[in-house]
Amino acid sequence: MKKTIFSLLAATLCLIITSCSNPVSKMQSLAEDIDNNGNEWTDADKWESVIEDAMIAACEFMESDFTEEELLDFAEALTDVGKAVNDIDDRKAKKAMQKGGKAVSKNKELDKRMKKAMKKADKHGKDLDLDEDELLEAFSGLFSI
Repeated sequence: MKKTIFSLLAATLCLIITSCSNPVSKMQSLAEDIDNNGNEWTDADKWESVIEDAMIAACEFMESDFTEEELLDFAEALTDVGKAVNDIDDRKAKKAMQKGGKAVSKNKELDKRMKKAMKKADKHGKDLDLDEDELLEAFSGLFSI
């Protein structure tokens, strides 16, 4: 009985920690989850959920007052997600991913939030006076995927 209660408390604590984590760690967790389980996700609803989670984490990051170091960490996490997605080789999982992506693209509210967050991030990036070459290098992993 004690073990059961302890297990439930531990699981609850993990959920609380995960839900309160920052956007960078959320993106890193998504990359790891996709890398470990993506080939098994043959349901479009699962991919829709994962893609929405990634977009929400991206919005949360862009809406924050990030530092240059946090931006570079986020870029690395995004690159890891891209690599994990690229490594999906199960045909059914790829098809489900495409369907899930199409469903997310129809989410007008999330699209509106993403556009607004991108504008805020662009303005914040200018306020930080970030070096464009350094940023391009940081995000180069995304472009090679």
